[in-house]
Amino acid sequence: MNVQQHGGVSAQGLWRTRGYPTWFTADTATAVGVALRTLAITLLGYHISGSTVTAGWIGSASMVAQQVCSVFGGTFVDRHSRRTLIIVNALAGMLCWGTVFVLLGLDLMSVPTLLVISTVSSAINGFLGSATDAALKEIIAITDYPKARSLNEGRDAMVNMSGSHISGFLYGIYPWLPFLLSALAYAAAGVAATRLPKHGAPHDEADVRFIHAFTEGWSWTLRKPLLVISVAAISVLNFGVNGIQYAIQLHLASAGVSATYIGFISTGVFLAMFVGALVSSRLSTRVPVGLTTCGAFVFVCIAMLPMTFTDNYWGILISNSVACFPFPIVNAMLLGFIFAKAPESMQGRVSVALTVPCNILTAFCSAAAGSLLARWGFSVAVIVFLTLMALSAIAICAYRPIRRIPKASEWDQISL
Repeated sequence: MNVQQHGGVSAQGLWRTRGYPTWFTADTATAVGVALRTLAITLLGYHISGSTVTAGWIGSASMVAQQVCSVFGGTFVDRHSRRTLIIVNALAGMLCWGTVFVLLGLDLMSVPTLLVISTVSSAINGFLGSATDAALKEIIAITDYPKARSLNEGRDAMVNMSGSHISGFLYGIYPWLPFLLSALAYAAAGVAATRLPKHGAPHDEADVRFIHAFTEGWSWTLRKPLLVISVAAISVLNFGVNGIQYAIQLHLASAGVSATYIGFISTGVFLAMFVGALVSSRLSTRVPVGLTTCGAFVFVCIAMLPMTFTDNYWGILISNSVACFPFPIVNAMLLGFIFAKAPESMQGRVSVALTVPCNILTAFCSAAAGSLLARWGFSVAVIVFLTLMALSAIAICAYRPIRRIPKASEWDQISL
């Protein structure tokens, strides 16, 4: 890759790279839209159904739709203009959550309607969502991937740190407010995306049949043992961590805790992740990726332990927040390494081949958390999810090729 094509990033920085500020703006607006609606959906689902199980299945149905569509979305993204797909995805988000705003304002919302809208929105996002990460590879150089991902992690932490709290606060005023602002954020993302540099589909994909391109991405990933082990471990860790997040939200909602205080749980998570992103930006190119990743997995499990003994609000807030500190570090390093080593023409398919297996179990977190809470209570739910997290930490630490992944400056010397 010709670094000069990307504006001499090493000397001038990412912000002077042509297209990067616009890409960052569009991606940030999308992140704002997601942050404003995520907590509100859980609260609304419980409010209109009165059941943690029903509220949990609304979230799970959406996640299943997203993951199923993601399986084919990466191939579609690699065969079409990623700029156009980002715009279409933003438009769909604006229409879906704008509809929720209107229906709530007219007092016409029901459980089936919320389920349908959430599922449709998630399906479209699953099919087109990988276009954003794929577009980044068209803009920046490989050596700037760790730095760019660290910036993204810090941005996400800031957005979600404030967005979740604001979402809970706005929901407490009027349930339709967070959905209105989410729709506006998606609209802003679409407008920003119109100013991205124009790139067509990768030239070597133009004449390739869809089914061949689809299988090529999956076979490329499955032939890499390091990727298979990483994906399996991250998948189980994601299930455990997200299961605990849903258990906390549903437990507090069923206990009558205010939406604002529930929002503070997410604020604590993303405050810790923001600190983690700052640390990541300092360490992402300086420390070995493998050993740092192993340490992060173990740290998360240890930090979650106190919640097996107490359901005290402040105990939950502190333990859950601290546990999320290393996530930006792992994302910037391990996932940065994987995406940086993947071919540019396969970014969409590789993204899907990684994220779908990593998130497939997560699709059932909400339903699992709601069911565990209803039958055995909060402590047992945490113990179940934490046990799975411990198994993922053992797997990642036991696999030698992952432990030996070097720092970013040495990535050119190794292959996947």
